[in-house]
Amino acid sequence: MAETKTKEPTAKETKAVEPKAETKAEPKAKKTTPKTSKNEVMEKYLQMVQFVQNTVGNIENDLKRVSIVLNQLGKFNLENPETFLEIDKDAKDLFWDTELKTYSEENMEVVEGKFDGYFMIGADQKKYPVPLNYSSKTKLIPGDVLKLKILEDGKFIYKLIQPADRKHVRAILSKTEDNKFIAMTDDGKSYFLNQAAVSFFKGKPGDELYILVNEQDKSAFAAIEAIIKK
Repeated sequence: MAETKTKEPTAKETKAVEPKAETKAEPKAKKTTPKTSKNEVMEKYLQMVQFVQNTVGNIENDLKRVSIVLNQLGKFNLENPETFLEIDKDAKDLFWDTELKTYSEENMEVVEGKFDGYFMIGADQKKYPVPLNYSSKTKLIPGDVLKLKILEDGKFIYKLIQPADRKHVRAILSKTEDNKFIAMTDDGKSYFLNQAAVSFFKGKPGDELYILVNEQDKSAFAAIEAIIKK
């Protein structure tokens, strides 16, 4: 009897699959903010403090001028209308209302105005900031007439074209509660000062100083002529 061979089942060929190597995602680079030096921070801080002080000083000057005008208006006598003409003249002088001009010149805008201690009040009634170093170097006082050239690139160039009448006054350098330098005269009057000028002269409370003020004494702002160290 013939032997019958049983065919063994052939295993299906299987291809070995290599395990995929795990790839780790590269960490995202952290955004680094440029470090600001202490000097830069302090400079910006002082600029902000100076801006706020100048703005507050300008508001105080405006309030004092308004108060003077209100007091003058209280003296108006309806039975004597001519008294108003004098009040009107004083008010215009107080607010520096003069024949100022604005015009164009060689591709630049020119604005004339009067210095009030912090800003130039232009003929267009706008307030233009006057650099502290310029007002300090030029020894500007309220009432000085300035010409401002505004170039095409936005640069401001100031020039003193008509100085106001001024007088010299002796005073003592002092400080307010909000840490602002002021000048105190022998008769008890106080004047705001250009803080940059005080820093330039390295002034300290108690120093003797000589200031320039408007001869008509219609402003509480003074320019520093000299500081005598105590």
